[in-house]
Amino acid sequence: MHVHERAAHPKHITILDELPKTAVGKVFKPELRKQAITRVFNAALEEAEVQARVVSVIDDKKRGLVAQLRRNGADEADVARVLGSFANSWEWEA
Repeated sequence: MHVHERAAHPKHITILDELPKTAVGKVFKPELRKQAITRVFNAALEEAEVQARVVSVIDDKKRGLVAQLRRNGADEADVARVLGSFANSWEWEA
C-alpha cells in the first residue's frame, strides 16, 4: 500500500508541566483550546504591531469561545482587521 500524502507536521508545540484535567481525570480540551486562542490571537496582534492583548477567553453559550482583549490604546478597526479572519469572536474586557 502506498500513501500519497505526507504526514502532518504540528504548527506549534507547547510543553506543559501537566495537562488540564476534569474531575474524573480526563484531558480538559476546552482549556487547551482557550490557551491556543490566547497564543494565536496574541501572536497575530503582535505581528501586526497592534497593542491589544488577550487577557482571558470565556465560554459564551451563544457565541462559543470568546477572547476578551485589553485595549492598551489599540484602535478597534485595527483589531478587527487582524482578528476578523479567525472563527472565534473577540470583545473588549469589562
